[in-house]
Amino acid sequence: MSWSDPYAQAQDQNRTLADARFLALARQSAEVFWLLKPTGDLAEASASWQIFTGQSSHQALGQGWLKAVHPADHVQLQTMLQQVVREAQTGSCTCNLFQAAGKTHRIQLRAIPVQMNDGKVCEIIMCAKDLTKQAETGQMDEAQIQLALKASQVGMWDRDLRTNQLVWTDQCRALFGLPPGSAITYMRFLAALHPDDRARVALICEQSLANHTEFHTEYRTIWPDGSVHWVAGRAQGIYDAQNKPLRLIGATMDVTDLKQIEEALVESEGRFRRFIESNIIGITFDDLEGNIHEANDAFLTLVGYTRAELEAGQLQWTTLTAPEWRKQNADAVQELQMTGSFSPMETEYISKEGHRVPALVGGTLFHRFDLSNLGMCFIVDLTARKAVELQKDLFLGMTGHELKTPLTALKGTLQLLQRQAGRLNSSVTFRSPEEQGFLHDLAQRLATALRQVDIQTRLINELLDISRITANSLELSLSRDNLVAIVCETLEDLRLIAPERMLVFSPPEEPTIPVLVDRDRISQVLTNYVTNALRYAPAHEPISLGIALREQMVYVWVQDRGPGLSEEAQQHIWQRFHRVKGIPVQQPGSEKGLGLGLYICQMLIAQHGGQVGVQSTPGKGSTFWFTLPLVS
Repeated sequence: MSWSDPYAQAQDQNRTLADARFLALARQSAEVFWLLKPTGDLAEASASWQIFTGQSSHQALGQGWLKAVHPADHVQLQTMLQQVVREAQTGSCTCNLFQAAGKTHRIQLRAIPVQMNDGKVCEIIMCAKDLTKQAETGQMDEAQIQLALKASQVGMWDRDLRTNQLVWTDQCRALFGLPPGSAITYMRFLAALHPDDRARVALICEQSLANHTEFHTEYRTIWPDGSVHWVAGRAQGIYDAQNKPLRLIGATMDVTDLKQIEEALVESEGRFRRFIESNIIGITFDDLEGNIHEANDAFLTLVGYTRAELEAGQLQWTTLTAPEWRKQNADAVQELQMTGSFSPMETEYISKEGHRVPALVGGTLFHRFDLSNLGMCFIVDLTARKAVELQKDLFLGMTGHELKTPLTALKGTLQLLQRQAGRLNSSVTFRSPEEQGFLHDLAQRLATALRQVDIQTRLINELLDISRITANSLELSLSRDNLVAIVCETLEDLRLIAPERMLVFSPPEEPTIPVLVDRDRISQVLTNYVTNALRYAPAHEPISLGIALREQMVYVWVQDRGPGLSEEAQQHIWQRFHRVKGIPVQQPGSEKGLGLGLYICQMLIAQHGGQVGVQSTPGKGSTFWFTLPLVS
């Protein structure tokens, strides 16, 4: 598996910052400054170039900048540039440059190559000093140079290789923790280096001088107070006519903060890599088009593919995802682009062998240094949990069937006793008070027993519905029907169950609203909504029902004036076995159920092609609703 290397990235950042500072220093020190491509075409015409020559950026494009150079100097200048590109060494020459006013100025020109990691020259920095102006006005004084170097936070140094004499700027001394003006020798410099870095720095210096290459490295220094600091050094050798090195001129800057960041990145990357390779969960890095670029072994095992197939680009989450879940995945991608992450969701993958693999997936955007973004996904295998849930639902279904049979017989027996007690009560005109009290008490107890049987039957029916939903065996008996009639009939049945409560229906203007539904199932949903409202709303408050048309859908709602639901409660009430806590039951005898009713309502309405929802404010009641598609 190939993972991004934070150490290399931090190194690149250090080099980029060093190059930027070096470039800023070149701009500061050069009177005229411009950038060329290796072909000699213009890469950038600086403001100093445009002011000095009077050329615009457009006029200087390509080889246009050469028009500002005296024709007699063209061959010399182009020969020097070719040598700079070929040897990747700084070149210099003296030539004449036309000023904006038409006057020719003699300039000292230095061409500094900028190399890529592979050694190829990608750009040439052209720095020119106006010799004519210097002859007229004199050189920049030492105070100005020191101020410029201090502002750039770059320390400059010059080492005479023949005498080993070393000259530092005060800014360079500050980078080694030394006071301004303190004596500097080459031996003092070596002593200030960290012992583990001395041999390496000396070797790199020797190799750069021998190969005529630029010296560039990072090393640690130990200040007089014992603290350790990181610096980055760059240097260039100066040679005589026999290519013997005479001097080494360089620049140094502090990179301690960058190294600390780099070390923190390395440590963080190490922890993250260990987490990924622990294979506790599946982890992938995907682009937004669906290609999986990287994945750990846990994910590959989950879907049954090999690492070779991954590296060959054969894995796409768009094709791995089961068809019915792809719309949800597309929504997750939109959420990822808008917010930077997407909420955990259940999905199903199709393994290489064709098996369905249930999983829980969450993800976040992962920003890379090449500026492209990947989605970093965390995948939890739900196979074992789904198997347990299936077994549980099958057990509940079997248990429900076994319990329903004796309850049916018990209900029949109780109803028979209730009828016989009623006939007995009406057949005898005169009874003693004890007999009348017994018969009255018997009637109440039989009614209570029947109500408890109905409650148990409802709970068992919910368990059976859950079992059918889980096994995908819940069948609907669909037929064209009038929704207004279904609501009215259900409401009348509910009034018989709770005659003391006020149920208010707001019928639509249309007496007939055609829908394709299972009549009993829609009545079941409506009954559940109203029963919940009766259970939690105060007895003196009415329960309102209504129907409204909205485009191609019909909207049915049940409103109460109960305690209402919090935002958190509204997010969980449609889940299986969820029961709202902390809300007292208002209707006596309406014990709480198993927490399955609203979940079943949601599943039933979904199979009808509709949706469910709730609008609620704590202390101001709730409105539960569902929609159904209209039929023509």
